Amino acid sequence: MDRLLIIADDFTGALDTGIQFCKKGVKSKVVTEYNYDFNNLDPSISLLVINTDSRPLPPEEAYTRVFNVTKKAVAAGFKNFYKKTDSGLRGNIGIELKAIIDGTGSRFLNFIPALPSLNRITKNGIALIDGVPVKESVFGNDPYEPVKYSDIAEIIHSQCDLNIKKIKQNDYDSVEWGEQEQAVYLFDAEDSTDFTKIAKKMKSGDAFHLCAGCAGFASSYDFLLDFEKGTLPDIPKTDGLLVLCGSVNQITVEQLDYAENSGFQRGNLKSFQKLNKNYLTSTEGQNFLNNLYKIMQENDKYILDTLDVPGEETVADYMTSHNMTLDECRFQISNTLGKIALDMIKRGLNVTFSLTGGDTLMGLMRAAACTELTPLAEIGKGAVLSLMKWKDQNVLVISKSGGFGEKSIFPLMYESLSITK
Repeated sequence: MDRLLIIADDFTGALDTGIQFCKKGVKSKVVTEYNYDFNNLDPSISLLVINTDSRPLPPEEAYTRVFNVTKKAVAAGFKNFYKKTDSGLRGNIGIELKAIIDGTGSRFLNFIPALPSLNRITKNGIALIDGVPVKESVFGNDPYEPVKYSDIAEIIHSQCDLNIKKIKQNDYDSVEWGEQEQAVYLFDAEDSTDFTKIAKKMKSGDAFHLCAGCAGFASSYDFLLDFEKGTLPDIPKTDGLLVLCGSVNQITVEQLDYAENSGFQRGNLKSFQKLNKNYLTSTEGQNFLNNLYKIMQENDKYILDTLDVPGEETVADYMTSHNMTLDECRFQISNTLGKIALDMIKRGLNVTFSLTGGDTLMGLMRAAACTELTPLAEIGKGAVLSLMKWKDQNVLVISKSGGFGEKSIFPLMYESLSITK
């Protein structure tokens, strides 16, 4: 049976790609250790997903993490690799493609970045989000990794000098591999049928062993590789849904408002609550946690967001007055939300935790000293239900990227879960 290694640059991306395999019965593991010891891998695992958490890193450090993981995987016998990239093309796209090419010793990589199910397509080498060039979309205004180009070749070339070969829809059959210099074959794709055509061409040319893209093309691996499959796991019941949201993406803002209008109770963390690392251990912080626990005992669907509130101190104001950098701010918000979730878990609160934003789930994983998750199911578009083991407890968590999902995603999560209250 075949095995595949997926290397993702953030945790929600690792999960929303891994679930494409798990929901088909492929035995999988998702880990957060970029220094993962492949000697510990169960031989029955067909799919290993490693999160390098490298999207916000300096390019040189991102390259090193991806290169080292790739080299170790090659030494462990892996022959099939997929570099998971952000569907909005944020982060160290080019340099990480270079790293996995170097790590495998390959001369080429196939890059299929489209995600047609969310209307994110590639046409003439240009990334379009809902028909708008990605630079002009919400991803161009991302507060942490804004996308500066819509031409994908420009995104790659802003970070490295890989040769780019653009493949249009009507040119799939004419592709020939066999480069003398490192090259990226960048495929246009506008719907899921394009994925099938691309996969068939790769299969016929035995050119599918090193690919890259988002969760979209990952579903084509059922055609490309022969995985051993088993039964799907049962999903435990919980008493409610607690949404802890660290994203400020406009897509998420609209989802939060929709959920509140649909009956979710909602609270908000003020700047000092989410950015002061000592807040939760203070008397005021302990009172906040006690109150949240009481709220969750009385409600079965609640949202706690981290958005700025008009008339209140903004994150930018707090950063200035406390001499914090944007990266420090980002890290602290995810840590705060992770510690809030862990506190509820320690109290025995039996709820499903929805952690929105790629950093938010990592905040919980750090707080809980947990490095592995088992994906269970996909809820809506890009929301993944997973099982986390903490001591003797099974904890259900839902991860969702800030830029993913229907407007009704949070009510959809609630309706999809087995809520006992």
